[in-house]
Amino acid sequence: MLANETSPYLLQHAHNPVNWVPWKQEHLDKARKENKLILVSIGYSSCHWCHVMEKESFESPSVAEIMNDHFVCIKVDREERPDIDQVYMEAVQMMSGQGGWPLNCFTTPDGIPIYGGTYFRQDQWIGVLKQLAQLWTDNPEKVIQYGQAVKEGLNKKPVLAATGDSVNFNISILDEGVEKWKGRMDLTHGGPNRAPKFPLPGSYDFLMNYAFYKRESTIQDYVNITLQKMARGGIYDQVGGGFTRYSTDVFWKVPHFEKMLYDNAQLIDLYAQAYGLYDQLEYKKTVEATISWLKREMKDESGGFYSALDADSEGEEGKFYTWNPDSLADQYAKFYETGDKALWEGKLIPVRREDVKLSDQSYQELSELNSSLLKERNKRVRPGTDTKIITSWNAMLAKALATASVILDREDYLNDAEKLVSFLESTCYEPGSGKLYHTFTQGKLGSGSFLEDYAFFIDALLAVYEATGKNKYTELARELCHIALDRFYDSGSGLFNFIDKNEEKLISTPVELSDNVIPATNSVMTSNLYKLSALFSLPYFEKIANRLLSGIKEGILEYSEGHFQWMKTWLNRCIGSPEVVVTGPGADKIAESISRENFPLSLKAFSSKPNRLEIFSGRFKNDENQIHICKNHSCQLPHNTLSEALSEIRKIVEETQKELA
Repeated sequence: MLANETSPYLLQHAHNPVNWVPWKQEHLDKARKENKLILVSIGYSSCHWCHVMEKESFESPSVAEIMNDHFVCIKVDREERPDIDQVYMEAVQMMSGQGGWPLNCFTTPDGIPIYGGTYFRQDQWIGVLKQLAQLWTDNPEKVIQYGQAVKEGLNKKPVLAATGDSVNFNISILDEGVEKWKGRMDLTHGGPNRAPKFPLPGSYDFLMNYAFYKRESTIQDYVNITLQKMARGGIYDQVGGGFTRYSTDVFWKVPHFEKMLYDNAQLIDLYAQAYGLYDQLEYKKTVEATISWLKREMKDESGGFYSALDADSEGEEGKFYTWNPDSLADQYAKFYETGDKALWEGKLIPVRREDVKLSDQSYQELSELNSSLLKERNKRVRPGTDTKIITSWNAMLAKALATASVILDREDYLNDAEKLVSFLESTCYEPGSGKLYHTFTQGKLGSGSFLEDYAFFIDALLAVYEATGKNKYTELARELCHIALDRFYDSGSGLFNFIDKNEEKLISTPVELSDNVIPATNSVMTSNLYKLSALFSLPYFEKIANRLLSGIKEGILEYSEGHFQWMKTWLNRCIGSPEVVVTGPGADKIAESISRENFPLSLKAFSSKPNRLEIFSGRFKNDENQIHICKNHSCQLPHNTLSEALSEIRKIVEETQKELA
């Protein structure tokens, strides 16, 4: 039943003896007709423990017989159907206190969760299957009653209080949140003071900007330590470029070897910004190598980028990326650790030596070494590639390429960003219906359409606009934002739902509030609304954003690490959302020069646009170069030279720093 699917993950399971079926209404109807419990088994193609459980249990004929006799077994790709994943992940976390993948959730014939967990050893799995089957036979009323209680819990959603047209966002909320956060920071090795360590790019993005405006040296040092340790550790593919999903230890040494597009897109953006702020050559090289890897190994001929590389090859985790110590030339030890700092299960993970400071010249030597290692590595059996092209993740990459293009002065990156945005618009967006499809795989569009695709595509369009000054990107961003408000926004709760109200209904409607490896869709949409409100003078957008941002205050105070994107937008409101508007015949070049200064947050340069002229009608002249510095929707008298404007911008930044310190 899975052989005709396009998802690489579902196709991996197509030949299991388990009678897997995809998530479709007809299979839910089958469960009701046959009065069978449903197993919703969720994973993704590059998931190591998903492979382990498949080998141990799903490929076993005896285990498959039990599953087929007593359950309707539905296999779901979490990357293809994040809505289903969110619903059943929340249910399993509610029932067991933990989650992860593989995610195995048992439900009533109506899809209501009754039991779940992650990885099960074969003996555990057989026990669970038999016990649930017996319980459903002996006491279905008890099972249904418990399921209803779980369903009620899932449908308890927050409601934000209504706010006035303006809200006072005070920096003290962020100060308190960061102070609590400090107690959970590893100031020696970077990241959190525990393992495993996930590279949460958005958290360091916020902290970097917070440290700049607060002149907070401890936080600035922490960000730099984290970025340096990650770029030198095993979590970063030193040979081929790109970051793996997380480190299993506190040293960033032993990675979980799968590589995800969403991680790398956000890390490109982060390291590019850090290079602009701190001018460390290492950060620039990390950006360039990661982009090179993506273009070399992850780009589809259609123009989109694939979603992931597997952790395993030849049935072994990390085999593709590790080295036999005896097989390496002497030059290896000049740049990389060869002892305990790099050894893992008898093999070497390339980890850069801390005592070697790299210059342009030594980077050239390192590049030559890596090229020879890469050539040798490419002779090995490669990990599997998940060829799904996911709209939201590709949008993150388009934004990152735009950021890198400005800060690294790389026109080719900007061309790549524009091409990727064009691909998403022409392939995944259906203007007539307003639908933005979530996936494009093997030439076929998936059926889903989710808030994350709108949120991150709007964000990308605004970033590409800031880099190019082309009005078409803001026009499309505004169009998509109106569609998102119509299809996902719930004015009663004040929140955006994850699922399109016109699409398939699940047992509950997920709402994303907490920022994780991928920021919450509600936090991203809040930032988008503020930007579009300023660009097009749309106070309605700002009012919705104010309600969202003010409503998250308690979340910031309770767990700041889980609200970093919200905190970045809060900081932006505290500094008055400064912007620069440039008009005149030389506007584009002047705007580009100001943007390259990399002033943090929304202090960007825009060339003259009709929508800007609507806001400040009569103020701008198109026949001479003028640079307007604006704050809180009010612009100063224009400057006629770049040096004058930059001097004034620096003065505003310094005044803001003094005010917030």
